[in-house]
Amino acid sequence: MKIVMMSRWNIPCGVSLHAELVGRAWVEMGHDLQVLAPVEWEDYQCDADEPYVKRCYRLPKSDRKEGYFFDQKPFVNMDCDVFIVQNLEILPMEDLLKIYPSIKDRTKTVFVVHEGKPPGDPKFYRFEWDAIVCFDERYKRFLRDIYPEEKIFIIPYPCHPIMHGDKMEARRRLGLPLDKKIIFNYGIGVYRHLHLLPTIKRVSLEYPLILLTMTHIPDWYDLFDAAKNIYPFIDLRKGDIPIKDLYTYLHAADALLIHKDSAEAVVVPSTAYLCLGAGGPILAYDTNFFETFDKEVIKYSELGAALKEVFEKSDRVKATLEAAEKFIMMNSSYNIAGRFIRLFESLFSKGNSISLPTEIGKAMKGPLSLSH
Repeated sequence: MKIVMMSRWNIPCGVSLHAELVGRAWVEMGHDLQVLAPVEWEDYQCDADEPYVKRCYRLPKSDRKEGYFFDQKPFVNMDCDVFIVQNLEILPMEDLLKIYPSIKDRTKTVFVVHEGKPPGDPKFYRFEWDAIVCFDERYKRFLRDIYPEEKIFIIPYPCHPIMHGDKMEARRRLGLPLDKKIIFNYGIGVYRHLHLLPTIKRVSLEYPLILLTMTHIPDWYDLFDAAKNIYPFIDLRKGDIPIKDLYTYLHAADALLIHKDSAEAVVVPSTAYLCLGAGGPILAYDTNFFETFDKEVIKYSELGAALKEVFEKSDRVKATLEAAEKFIMMNSSYNIAGRFIRLFESLFSKGNSISLPTEIGKAMKGPLSLSH
């Protein structure tokens, strides 16, 4: 099948991760994929794009117009069975609208919803889609007021495949202590964990530990360097972290810490879907980011007690790891990519009524090669 997908790609965000997980699975399944991606404003460090990725527009910014562009040639000249748009709200809708009728005449169109609430831009509602894909019932509840219900399909967010590793070997590779507990956090939002430092300090009196923090945001470097004067257990690593290296950090850690306050909109924790496959516990602040998770992560309201459970390897922690593995197998990138293919095929048949399976019967032979 020939698939063209308009999406962010090779950057650390939930939209890009979703596109990469399903997109690379399609390629490994033998489908013909072309990704039409933006030139990013930010200077992200990432591996070179794959040959099937073309960067042909720059996303609009509310605070500036200079530097924005939209090359319509790849859209006008594309030859595909299905055209997929990821997170329409952030894309150059005005320019896409001008050529969308010609796209709609030539191919099936599918919109993957990352928007957590109805957007305010009226241009958003001028696109007519053959199918709308959302991640769970929370999205579907507000999408029913926008689109015909028979066009809305739930396909869960995909998980990175299981990729276990050796804890001590990972620590040796990263130059980390072999005899301490390690709490790991990373990414753009590491500053959200600063208020947890007093709690971690109290736990450290009983369990010698380090807080291993990795971020590519220079603004946070001074914050954590200053905090280290009071909390010497902080180990700050500066720079971006490709996924192949991220899993080494996850294997080295005793737990991944994700602390996010509740959002007003519907949200999914893309970090968890990316990191569950490492096989370690995820400590997640109990907010609506994790409301669709049950036993796959360790939800906490009081971090100290949760950390002690992890360090003591309680029965609840063991049950969480078992539940997480089952969850990953059900929602692996291959299974989710297969459900998309079934949906695409249904769009060419008479009627769009289709039962999408949880499993597609094809196991992942190895980890996808992902990079950020």
